Amino acid sequence: MNEQKLKEQGKSTIFSWNNDNFEYLLQSCSKDDEVLITLKYLKDKNLKILEAGCGLGRVVKYLYDLGFKNIYGIEINKAAVDFLNKSYPELNVINGNILNMTYQKESFDIVLSYGVIEHFPAGPNLPMKSIYNVLKKGGIAIITIPSFNFLRQIKYFFSFLDLRKKNFIRKIFGKKLIVKNKKRFSYFIEPQIGEFFEYRFTPLQFEKICKNSGFEIIASLPIAHVDGLFHTFGTRLVEFDNWQFKMTRFGKIVNLILSKIPFLHNHMHMCVLRKL
Repeated sequence: MNEQKLKEQGKSTIFSWNNDNFEYLLQSCSKDDEVLITLKYLKDKNLKILEAGCGLGRVVKYLYDLGFKNIYGIEINKAAVDFLNKSYPELNVINGNILNMTYQKESFDIVLSYGVIEHFPAGPNLPMKSIYNVLKKGGIAIITIPSFNFLRQIKYFFSFLDLRKKNFIRKIFGKKLIVKNKKRFSYFIEPQIGEFFEYRFTPLQFEKICKNSGFEIIASLPIAHVDGLFHTFGTRLVEFDNWQFKMTRFGKIVNLILSKIPFLHNHMHMCVLRKL
């Protein structure tokens, strides 16, 4: 495989983080579905844990403070890693791409990856393979991705009826033509127009990805419903401030009702996996 092809496969969306938000991010862990569910699988403080794509390190710091001293993090954003290494030198966080991790094979009991594998334009298979390789046999991987939930599917379907986005109409009125992102792997691309940010997966798509990567699915869960409510309905139902969601009274009622239907409005999908 040529060098350019390898470079394209390793490409990923890189987030910019505001270091001033770190304390807010750290506090959010105590109410985060991803973290709360993960804690149920961390029965031993001596487990060797990796967060693959740890961002500004909120989860690594949170778990470390809970007594999980054998935790590691790898993050592609060098500025975020520099901040962590300077501010929290006790944390074992390094700069790197999860596709090219230098850890030994089968060296971790647990691998966490929250909202990472969807950001590779070449698809989720390579990051999934990389996570599989560093996980011990019988080890647990907990991975989350943005869900192409039912409300998002409905919204996408009705977007075809929006004449403002039809190029033949735009051409008549002298408007700039729209060039949509090309479909790849049959996954929904967000955003549809402009620079690639992420893929969103239906429940069946994500479960198939996990199985094809060699994992056994222990649990498949819709999570981050409040986050999903915010993304779907905005501040009318949910306010977002300092990395905290605050639902209105009506928002709480709507969220309670909608949550009865799996994968209706959840923002994220979590799969808890075992390496066979």
